[in-house]
Amino acid sequence: MAFDISFVTLTWNSEAYVRRCFDSVFAQCASENLRGEFIVVDNGSRDRSAEISRDYSAGRGDEVRLIALRRNRGTTYPRNLALKTVRSPVVCVLDSDTEYCSGSFRRVIDLLAAHADIGIVAPRLLLPDGSVQHSVKHLPTLLDKLRKVPRILTGRKASRDDFYESFPFDRPTLVETAISACWLLRTDLLDEVGLLDEGIFYSPEDLDYSARVLEAGKQILYDPGLTLVHHTQQISHRRPLSTLSASHFKGLIRFHLRHGGWFVRRPGGPVPWTAGEGGAAGSHPEGRAASTS
Repeated sequence: MAFDISFVTLTWNSEAYVRRCFDSVFAQCASENLRGEFIVVDNGSRDRSAEISRDYSAGRGDEVRLIALRRNRGTTYPRNLALKTVRSPVVCVLDSDTEYCSGSFRRVIDLLAAHADIGIVAPRLLLPDGSVQHSVKHLPTLLDKLRKVPRILTGRKASRDDFYESFPFDRPTLVETAISACWLLRTDLLDEVGLLDEGIFYSPEDLDYSARVLEAGKQILYDPGLTLVHHTQQISHRRPLSTLSASHFKGLIRFHLRHGGWFVRRPGGPVPWTAGEGGAAGSHPEGRAASTS
């Protein structure tokens, strides 16, 4: 069976969220007459996450496929396992703690088909309290990230040096990075830019991939016309001295070794976009897409 869109979703002790994710997305696909599939990778959950996915697979056939791992393998390796198996021209990388809210998947699919210069479309994400999550940002410097550490350690909100001052945007806008809670992209982008960097365990794989998309001459489009709710967990912020947080810092070093931007931010910022416009979201390093080795 051919599909119009494939949703790649990771679960890890996600039983509180995954049903809402499945149900809301499948309901919207049905309302738009879209054929959608979920490729779920479970990261060795200790709750019923994998069992819930198996139940959906039993009820929906090959519309839900489960890859069950014995232990938590982070975000890049599991997502790559799923990305290699997509059966549609468009893929949506989607966190299991999201749920559809409003807007049209088909409109984004058509937009991607019509604009080869767009690499990733990132929707508006709402937090459970209804506020807009600051999900798109500048490409950060290492200094931006280091400034966040003392505030996180003392339980305060992290600094916002890498945030766009004019956010939230109420119209489509070209940006420099988008968090991977929800990305929509053409499957052929994976051939051009490559898969996620498996040298990064958990984060910042989204920063790295955003930079690689820009370096390949593609654009990242923030599109508030599609909206999802994100029950974000921010595990590394809740446990700033954990092994996971150390892995995040290691990933940041790997990112800056590859893309630069240690202490000085690259010039650039958000650029309003309308259909037919060209241009890039600021100036970025030139060069070929980095490998995933």
